[in-house]
Amino acid sequence: MQSKNGIIEITKMENKKSLFSKHKGRIIFWALIGLAFTVAVYRFSDLQELWRNIKQSNPLFISLAIFAQFFYFCLFTITYKISFQMVNIKYTFRRLFPLTFAYIFVNVVAPTFGASGPALFATEASHRKDSPIRVLAGVLIANVAQFLTFSVILLFGIFYLYTTKDLKLYQIIAASLLLALTAFLCSLFFLALKKPSALRYYLHWQIDLINKFFAFIRRKKRLSDVWVDDGVKEFVLASKNITRQKDKIKNLVIVYFFVHAVNIISLYFIFLAFNQHILFRALIAGFVMGVLFQIVGITPYGIGLTETAMALTFTSLDVPTETAVLITLTFRGITFWLPFLIGFILLRKVHIFGLKDISVVKIILENKHVENIRKAIRVRLIDIEK
Repeated sequence: MQSKNGIIEITKMENKKSLFSKHKGRIIFWALIGLAFTVAVYRFSDLQELWRNIKQSNPLFISLAIFAQFFYFCLFTITYKISFQMVNIKYTFRRLFPLTFAYIFVNVVAPTFGASGPALFATEASHRKDSPIRVLAGVLIANVAQFLTFSVILLFGIFYLYTTKDLKLYQIIAASLLLALTAFLCSLFFLALKKPSALRYYLHWQIDLINKFFAFIRRKKRLSDVWVDDGVKEFVLASKNITRQKDKIKNLVIVYFFVHAVNIISLYFIFLAFNQHILFRALIAGFVMGVLFQIVGITPYGIGLTETAMALTFTSLDVPTETAVLITLTFRGITFWLPFLIGFILLRKVHIFGLKDISVVKIILENKHVENIRKAIRVRLIDIEK
């Protein structure tokens, strides 16, 4: 009898574990979303006072700032479209637009030092039977162009802060980190074009570290040496294809300068909305410091660091502290938190999260039988290797 009761108890415990396993993916997903909203509420704990101040601002200029941001994201989507065209991946603007917002959302709720966004593009490409490696090459060239064009504006802002004796050590360190990151990304293309063997060696080393981590957490290896070798070959071909398209490279750089210009204009509209005068040079300096810490900050999209750096820079340039904080929070609300919420809403537009999707992501979220997951992973890895 006791044995029978023990079996019943064990069965109940297994059923509870099975129930948790069945919804584990969704529980984690929604927990991450809850965490993201908790961070948002924490960072805007004084939301009521902020809203009262916004209502006292000029609604026309606030509306213009929001419209400028809409135009900004349209241009940002175009940069990715150009980048993917350079690696022979065809995306329509309508397909890419929700992906651009979802890119922000997944980078926040699944912070992996900026790797979640590119992984989203790669998984979407695999779903469309495109090459994930070529898509990642497109994302890489887009990031390089973004960082290079921003670095030009950054140097102007740093020079102005130096002339006004307001340049701080932490700003120099952050700028150096961005330049180092840009140089590293450029080196990947250089290695692909000049030293493919060195790139292959580097990626094998990275994959070995990842596989050791999987072994530590008792998971089987998911990336093979053969997959890395094939991936390097495809990345080399994509890199050579990019270097042949000088017109598209030029167009990409021009559009990115427009992207930064529209972002700056949006910030200037917010200054006008609060009737705060600011010199153009000071506006650039505060802007570049905010964007700089959004890129190199250790928190997702520089949450907390961006607001602090931008507000401190404006304050050092004779903008009243209260106004500087208010303008900074409003700018971040329009340029980050609003797109973040839109990304959450548009997430269903992304194929890998769609209701009709039969990809590995959905199977894992629904947590079918283990054997089905293994089969799905094998099928997906075969598709990727092809």
